[in-house]
Amino acid sequence: MERDSLITVLMASLETLRTTIPANTEAVLHDLTRPEESVIAIVNGHVSGRKQGDALLAGPDDDMGFLGLLETTPDIKHRTFSGYVSRTASGKCLNSASTLYYGEGGVPLVAFCINVDTETVSQLKRDLDYLFLPAGMDEEPEGKSSNISIQTLDEVLQRYRQTGAESKIDFRRRVVSDIHGMGFFKIKGSVNHVARVLGVTRYTIYNYLEKCDEK
Repeated sequence: MERDSLITVLMASLETLRTTIPANTEAVLHDLTRPEESVIAIVNGHVSGRKQGDALLAGPDDDMGFLGLLETTPDIKHRTFSGYVSRTASGKCLNSASTLYYGEGGVPLVAFCINVDTETVSQLKRDLDYLFLPAGMDEEPEGKSSNISIQTLDEVLQRYRQTGAESKIDFRRRVVSDIHGMGFFKIKGSVNHVARVLGVTRYTIYNYLEKCDEK
């Protein structure tokens, strides 16, 4: 049977990938004739949160690869959809590609899909950027707030008190967010100074500042 032959060949390919692809990359093989439990085999299912036996609809949203299920393609045996972004139920964006294999009359039989969680790589790059910033580049360029002294910054920091409803992390984030809004991080040496006062590393301050910029 054509479907069984395709599954046999693609399962072998999937097993090869199992030992080679990184943890942020998912490979999944679907039996499209059984959409209610289409996932035959999957590598790194934690990327999308799926497992063997899951339904086709349990996959990422906006999966353009499955547009091929809606089209009749009697003249071709397979079709590849690549370079698109799908989204998991938790909101994580994936770079995705899918190849659909068709049987007689253009009936979709099997799909072989790859999904890459690029956020893992992006976060690693941001972490490395923070760790290896060139000397003298750890603060924003001097500007209109350059006349604000470290002594003034200390006076402001001394006013902050942790409330009973706050955790230490929430307190530190509030302090960093407030003084960022006041322009204090334009002072040379302010990142290291605030880190010492709050009892954290400058790496942690950079993380807090990144969250401020995302708001």
